[in-house]
Amino acid sequence: MKKYTQTGTFSIIVMMICLIFSIILLFIIGFDEPVLVAVLSLVIIAFIICLLIFYKLTIIIDDTHLSFIMGIGLIRKRFPLSDIESCTPVKNSVLWGIGIHMFPSGWIYNVSGLTAIELSFKNRKSRIRIGTDRPDEIAEAIQGKITDAQAGSYYEKTGKQGIYLTVAFIAAVILIPVIIFVSGSKETEVTFSESAMTISGMYGMPVTYGDILKADTLQVLPAIKTRTNGYSAGSIFKGHFKLYDNSKVMLFIMEKIPPYILIQTKSTTIYLNSVSSAKTREYFKNIKEKILIIH
Repeated sequence: MKKYTQTGTFSIIVMMICLIFSIILLFIIGFDEPVLVAVLSLVIIAFIICLLIFYKLTIIIDDTHLSFIMGIGLIRKRFPLSDIESCTPVKNSVLWGIGIHMFPSGWIYNVSGLTAIELSFKNRKSRIRIGTDRPDEIAEAIQGKITDAQAGSYYEKTGKQGIYLTVAFIAAVILIPVIIFVSGSKETEVTFSESAMTISGMYGMPVTYGDILKADTLQVLPAIKTRTNGYSAGSIFKGHFKLYDNSKVMLFIMEKIPPYILIQTKSTTIYLNSVSSAKTREYFKNIKEKILIIH
């Protein structure tokens, strides 16, 4: 049995940079916003799993089979030598990059560099390329064994669980922004109890009436400078923002639908409205009534 291992130097460098950046970003943003924490945590886990998959690729040749294992073994494949028609050293296009993906003739499994071996099979047209830094030596070893190979079942072990895991994370990366967009686009609702009002939805928060120092309505919003930890899409603004006077505020706003309610509390300044001007005025009426009772 012969083993040939290639270290995924490029993959390690890229994944480590992305992983460290994501961890730093998580600590900069903080842990007060569950949605952002969940998204960044999932991204960090995804990078860790990718690092465990792509940090090396090992090709194993015995008397009957050619196998390869990626990383810790989440993705692996095993081919009977009797099913292989030929094995040739090749060089991949730069455009095909690193990873697991299709190319014009089949599939590529690669962790670093451009050199690989290409396998063609007796019973199908599609081919497989496996990245390695010793393509000539491996191709020669396989070619020498092909004619004497014993029969075996094709894809005796495919390691599908690793592919399923990779697909699941790709799906999550696609679906999570959609979920965030749908959640962020929902109208902000305000409910009132005896002691506090509750702003629901993304970045929602309770506001105790006793903490309110001032409540007023505005026809024009102050200019927004930047988002510090919030959600913005089109005319929707939710979460933590900074104004051009550098004051920090909480926004629950749909732009261009005045009036806007300004609430100043002991700890923060809040701007909110509804998609209905009538509902915004109803919210403000309730807030003023509750403040008068408390004070």
